[in-house]
Amino acid sequence: MSTVILIRAGSTDYDEQHRVLGTLDMPVNNRGVEQIREINGQLAAKGIKLQAILTSPEDPACGTAHAVAEVQGGVKVKEMDELRNVNQGLWQGLPESDIRKRFPRLFKSGKEDVTAICPPEGETLSDACQRLERVLSKAMRKYDVLAVVAPEPLATVIRCTLQHRRPHVTACLCGEESNELVQILESTTFEAAHFAAVEEPQPVGAAQSVGEMENDR
Repeated sequence: MSTVILIRAGSTDYDEQHRVLGTLDMPVNNRGVEQIREINGQLAAKGIKLQAILTSPEDPACGTAHAVAEVQGGVKVKEMDELRNVNQGLWQGLPESDIRKRFPRLFKSGKEDVTAICPPEGETLSDACQRLERVLSKAMRKYDVLAVVAPEPLATVIRCTLQHRRPHVTACLCGEESNELVQILESTTFEAAHFAAVEEPQPVGAAQSVGEMENDR
């Protein structure tokens, strides 16, 4: 059994503006700096000593990870391309509200299969989960206690996979709404097959890209 400390990357200006971050490299803002202090405080209060910290090479995750590592006594930070945020293609940088307006059928019904939604020139949450499996399953065999620092919606993908559950369709934009900066999750392995494993997908026919869905409106 491995303990995964899921740490949400510190806030950026895009988070506060409710814009889709995706793989864009953006530093934490003043609120994010305060969140990192809170993260370190929570880890200290729980007596958590990390053996390793895994993160993307991009900010805000990378900056958050190194700030946590410094307080943890210089624990090693592993920057891994497989842990980059979900590639949200042409949605990146757009306000979440604009995307909801552009694809009203997709987000108002909430019945579409969240695992099949693919932004133009981007990837699905399931695609992201497949690359996560390659590194997290190995890390969980190696370490008893490790942290994974991730921005949204990648943090939602990790959380739902370890909890064997399906996120709401809107999670493909900016992840699940949560005030938790640190979550303690225990599991024996990380398997992509466990992502969205509980609820059966709604019958929507063949999987379509978002571009195709827009043409169907």
